[in-house]
Amino acid sequence: MSDSADAGAVPELPAERSTSLYGEASPSTELFGAANAPGSPVNRKTSLYGAATDAGSHGVDLPPMELPGLGALGAAGGQGPSASEPSYRRGAVSLPPELLSANRESAAIDASAPSSSSSRLWLGLVVAAGVLLAGVLAYPAWKNRDADMPATAVTEKERASVLLRRDDSASRDQAIQSLKALTATYPKYTEAQAELVVALSLRLGELQAEAERLRTQGELLQRDIDDRAAAQATVDWESRVNALKAQREDVIKLGGPLRIEIDRLRKEVDVLAEALEAAPEVEPAPALAARVKARALHAGVTAAPDALALAERLRNVEGAPKAWSTVARAEYVLSSGSPPESVAQSVSELEALRQADGTLLRPYVLGARLALRQKDPAAARSLLDDVLALNKNHELARKLLEQVSTSARRP
Repeated sequence: MSDSADAGAVPELPAERSTSLYGEASPSTELFGAANAPGSPVNRKTSLYGAATDAGSHGVDLPPMELPGLGALGAAGGQGPSASEPSYRRGAVSLPPELLSANRESAAIDASAPSSSSSRLWLGLVVAAGVLLAGVLAYPAWKNRDADMPATAVTEKERASVLLRRDDSASRDQAIQSLKALTATYPKYTEAQAELVVALSLRLGELQAEAERLRTQGELLQRDIDDRAAAQATVDWESRVNALKAQREDVIKLGGPLRIEIDRLRKEVDVLAEALEAAPEVEPAPALAARVKARALHAGVTAAPDALALAERLRNVEGAPKAWSTVARAEYVLSSGSPPESVAQSVSELEALRQADGTLLRPYVLGARLALRQKDPAAARSLLDDVLALNKNHELARKLLEQVSTSARRP
């Protein structure tokens, strides 16, 4: 073969050629300006995914390589391009299938990366939105409504609560006026509204205790009148009977206005307590405890059918020493005429409460009233003495103590 013929021939590719999926093909042939002879396919071998090829391996036979753009390859009778044609006008290079596959897989991986990152971003946003929604829905459950009120309003409510612990009429009336002004200024202050119902219920309980005292006093006077009239033991028995009758009339006169005041106060506190029954579905624990406390005290004083159930519910939501649930039960026992077993149980509960909290005076007064119900004037006198020692302005305790002393002088 002549030199000119050798110059136009395309050298054959090596019999063995290895490529790697993520590597580059070995430059075993020169593609620019070369063409195969017609009918002589290029025998290229490669290993799959970069596997090593040994001498005995036949590899994979690839189809003949065509060089698009070179007119001499399988189109115009095998004539090569003219020597004068510039090299940059010649055909483009086609990468082997292995490299094309590797490029496509790499591109797929690169394309999927932003999608995975986007999915993680969306997942994070969804989780954050869920946490935010849960916080918004749970907000009323843990939010303390005292934070919505000015510090002066909260302080005023607490001051009224301290006054109620003293249990005398003057302190209670002061607390009631303060709470009425507070609820008028802040009508959504649930704790203040509930404390006002507590104060009015305690006032109602005291008025009922005073009415009971007057009734008992009238009964004792009537007994004295009957005894003296029947015995006629002294020459002046008739004048003594007339004096006792006058005292009894005075007691009856005092009972009339007292009954009117009790009815008026009962209507007022009933309206306020009914408003507290419309509780929201979710509310802070302090507001819930204050609401249940007010309803339980009101039900106990008025001998409502659900009084014991409310007292038990209050026991479950209030902290130790369960003061107000014990007071509510004792008020119910006194106002409802409970049997002796219930009276004895309430006496024990009040005793335990006085041992745990000696500054709340209502348990002393209730204990004294229950002792009188049990015909135990000595126990009543001891408790009433304690009340006056702690608060000399407690008028009901003073009147009850006078009643105990008068009863003790009678045969």
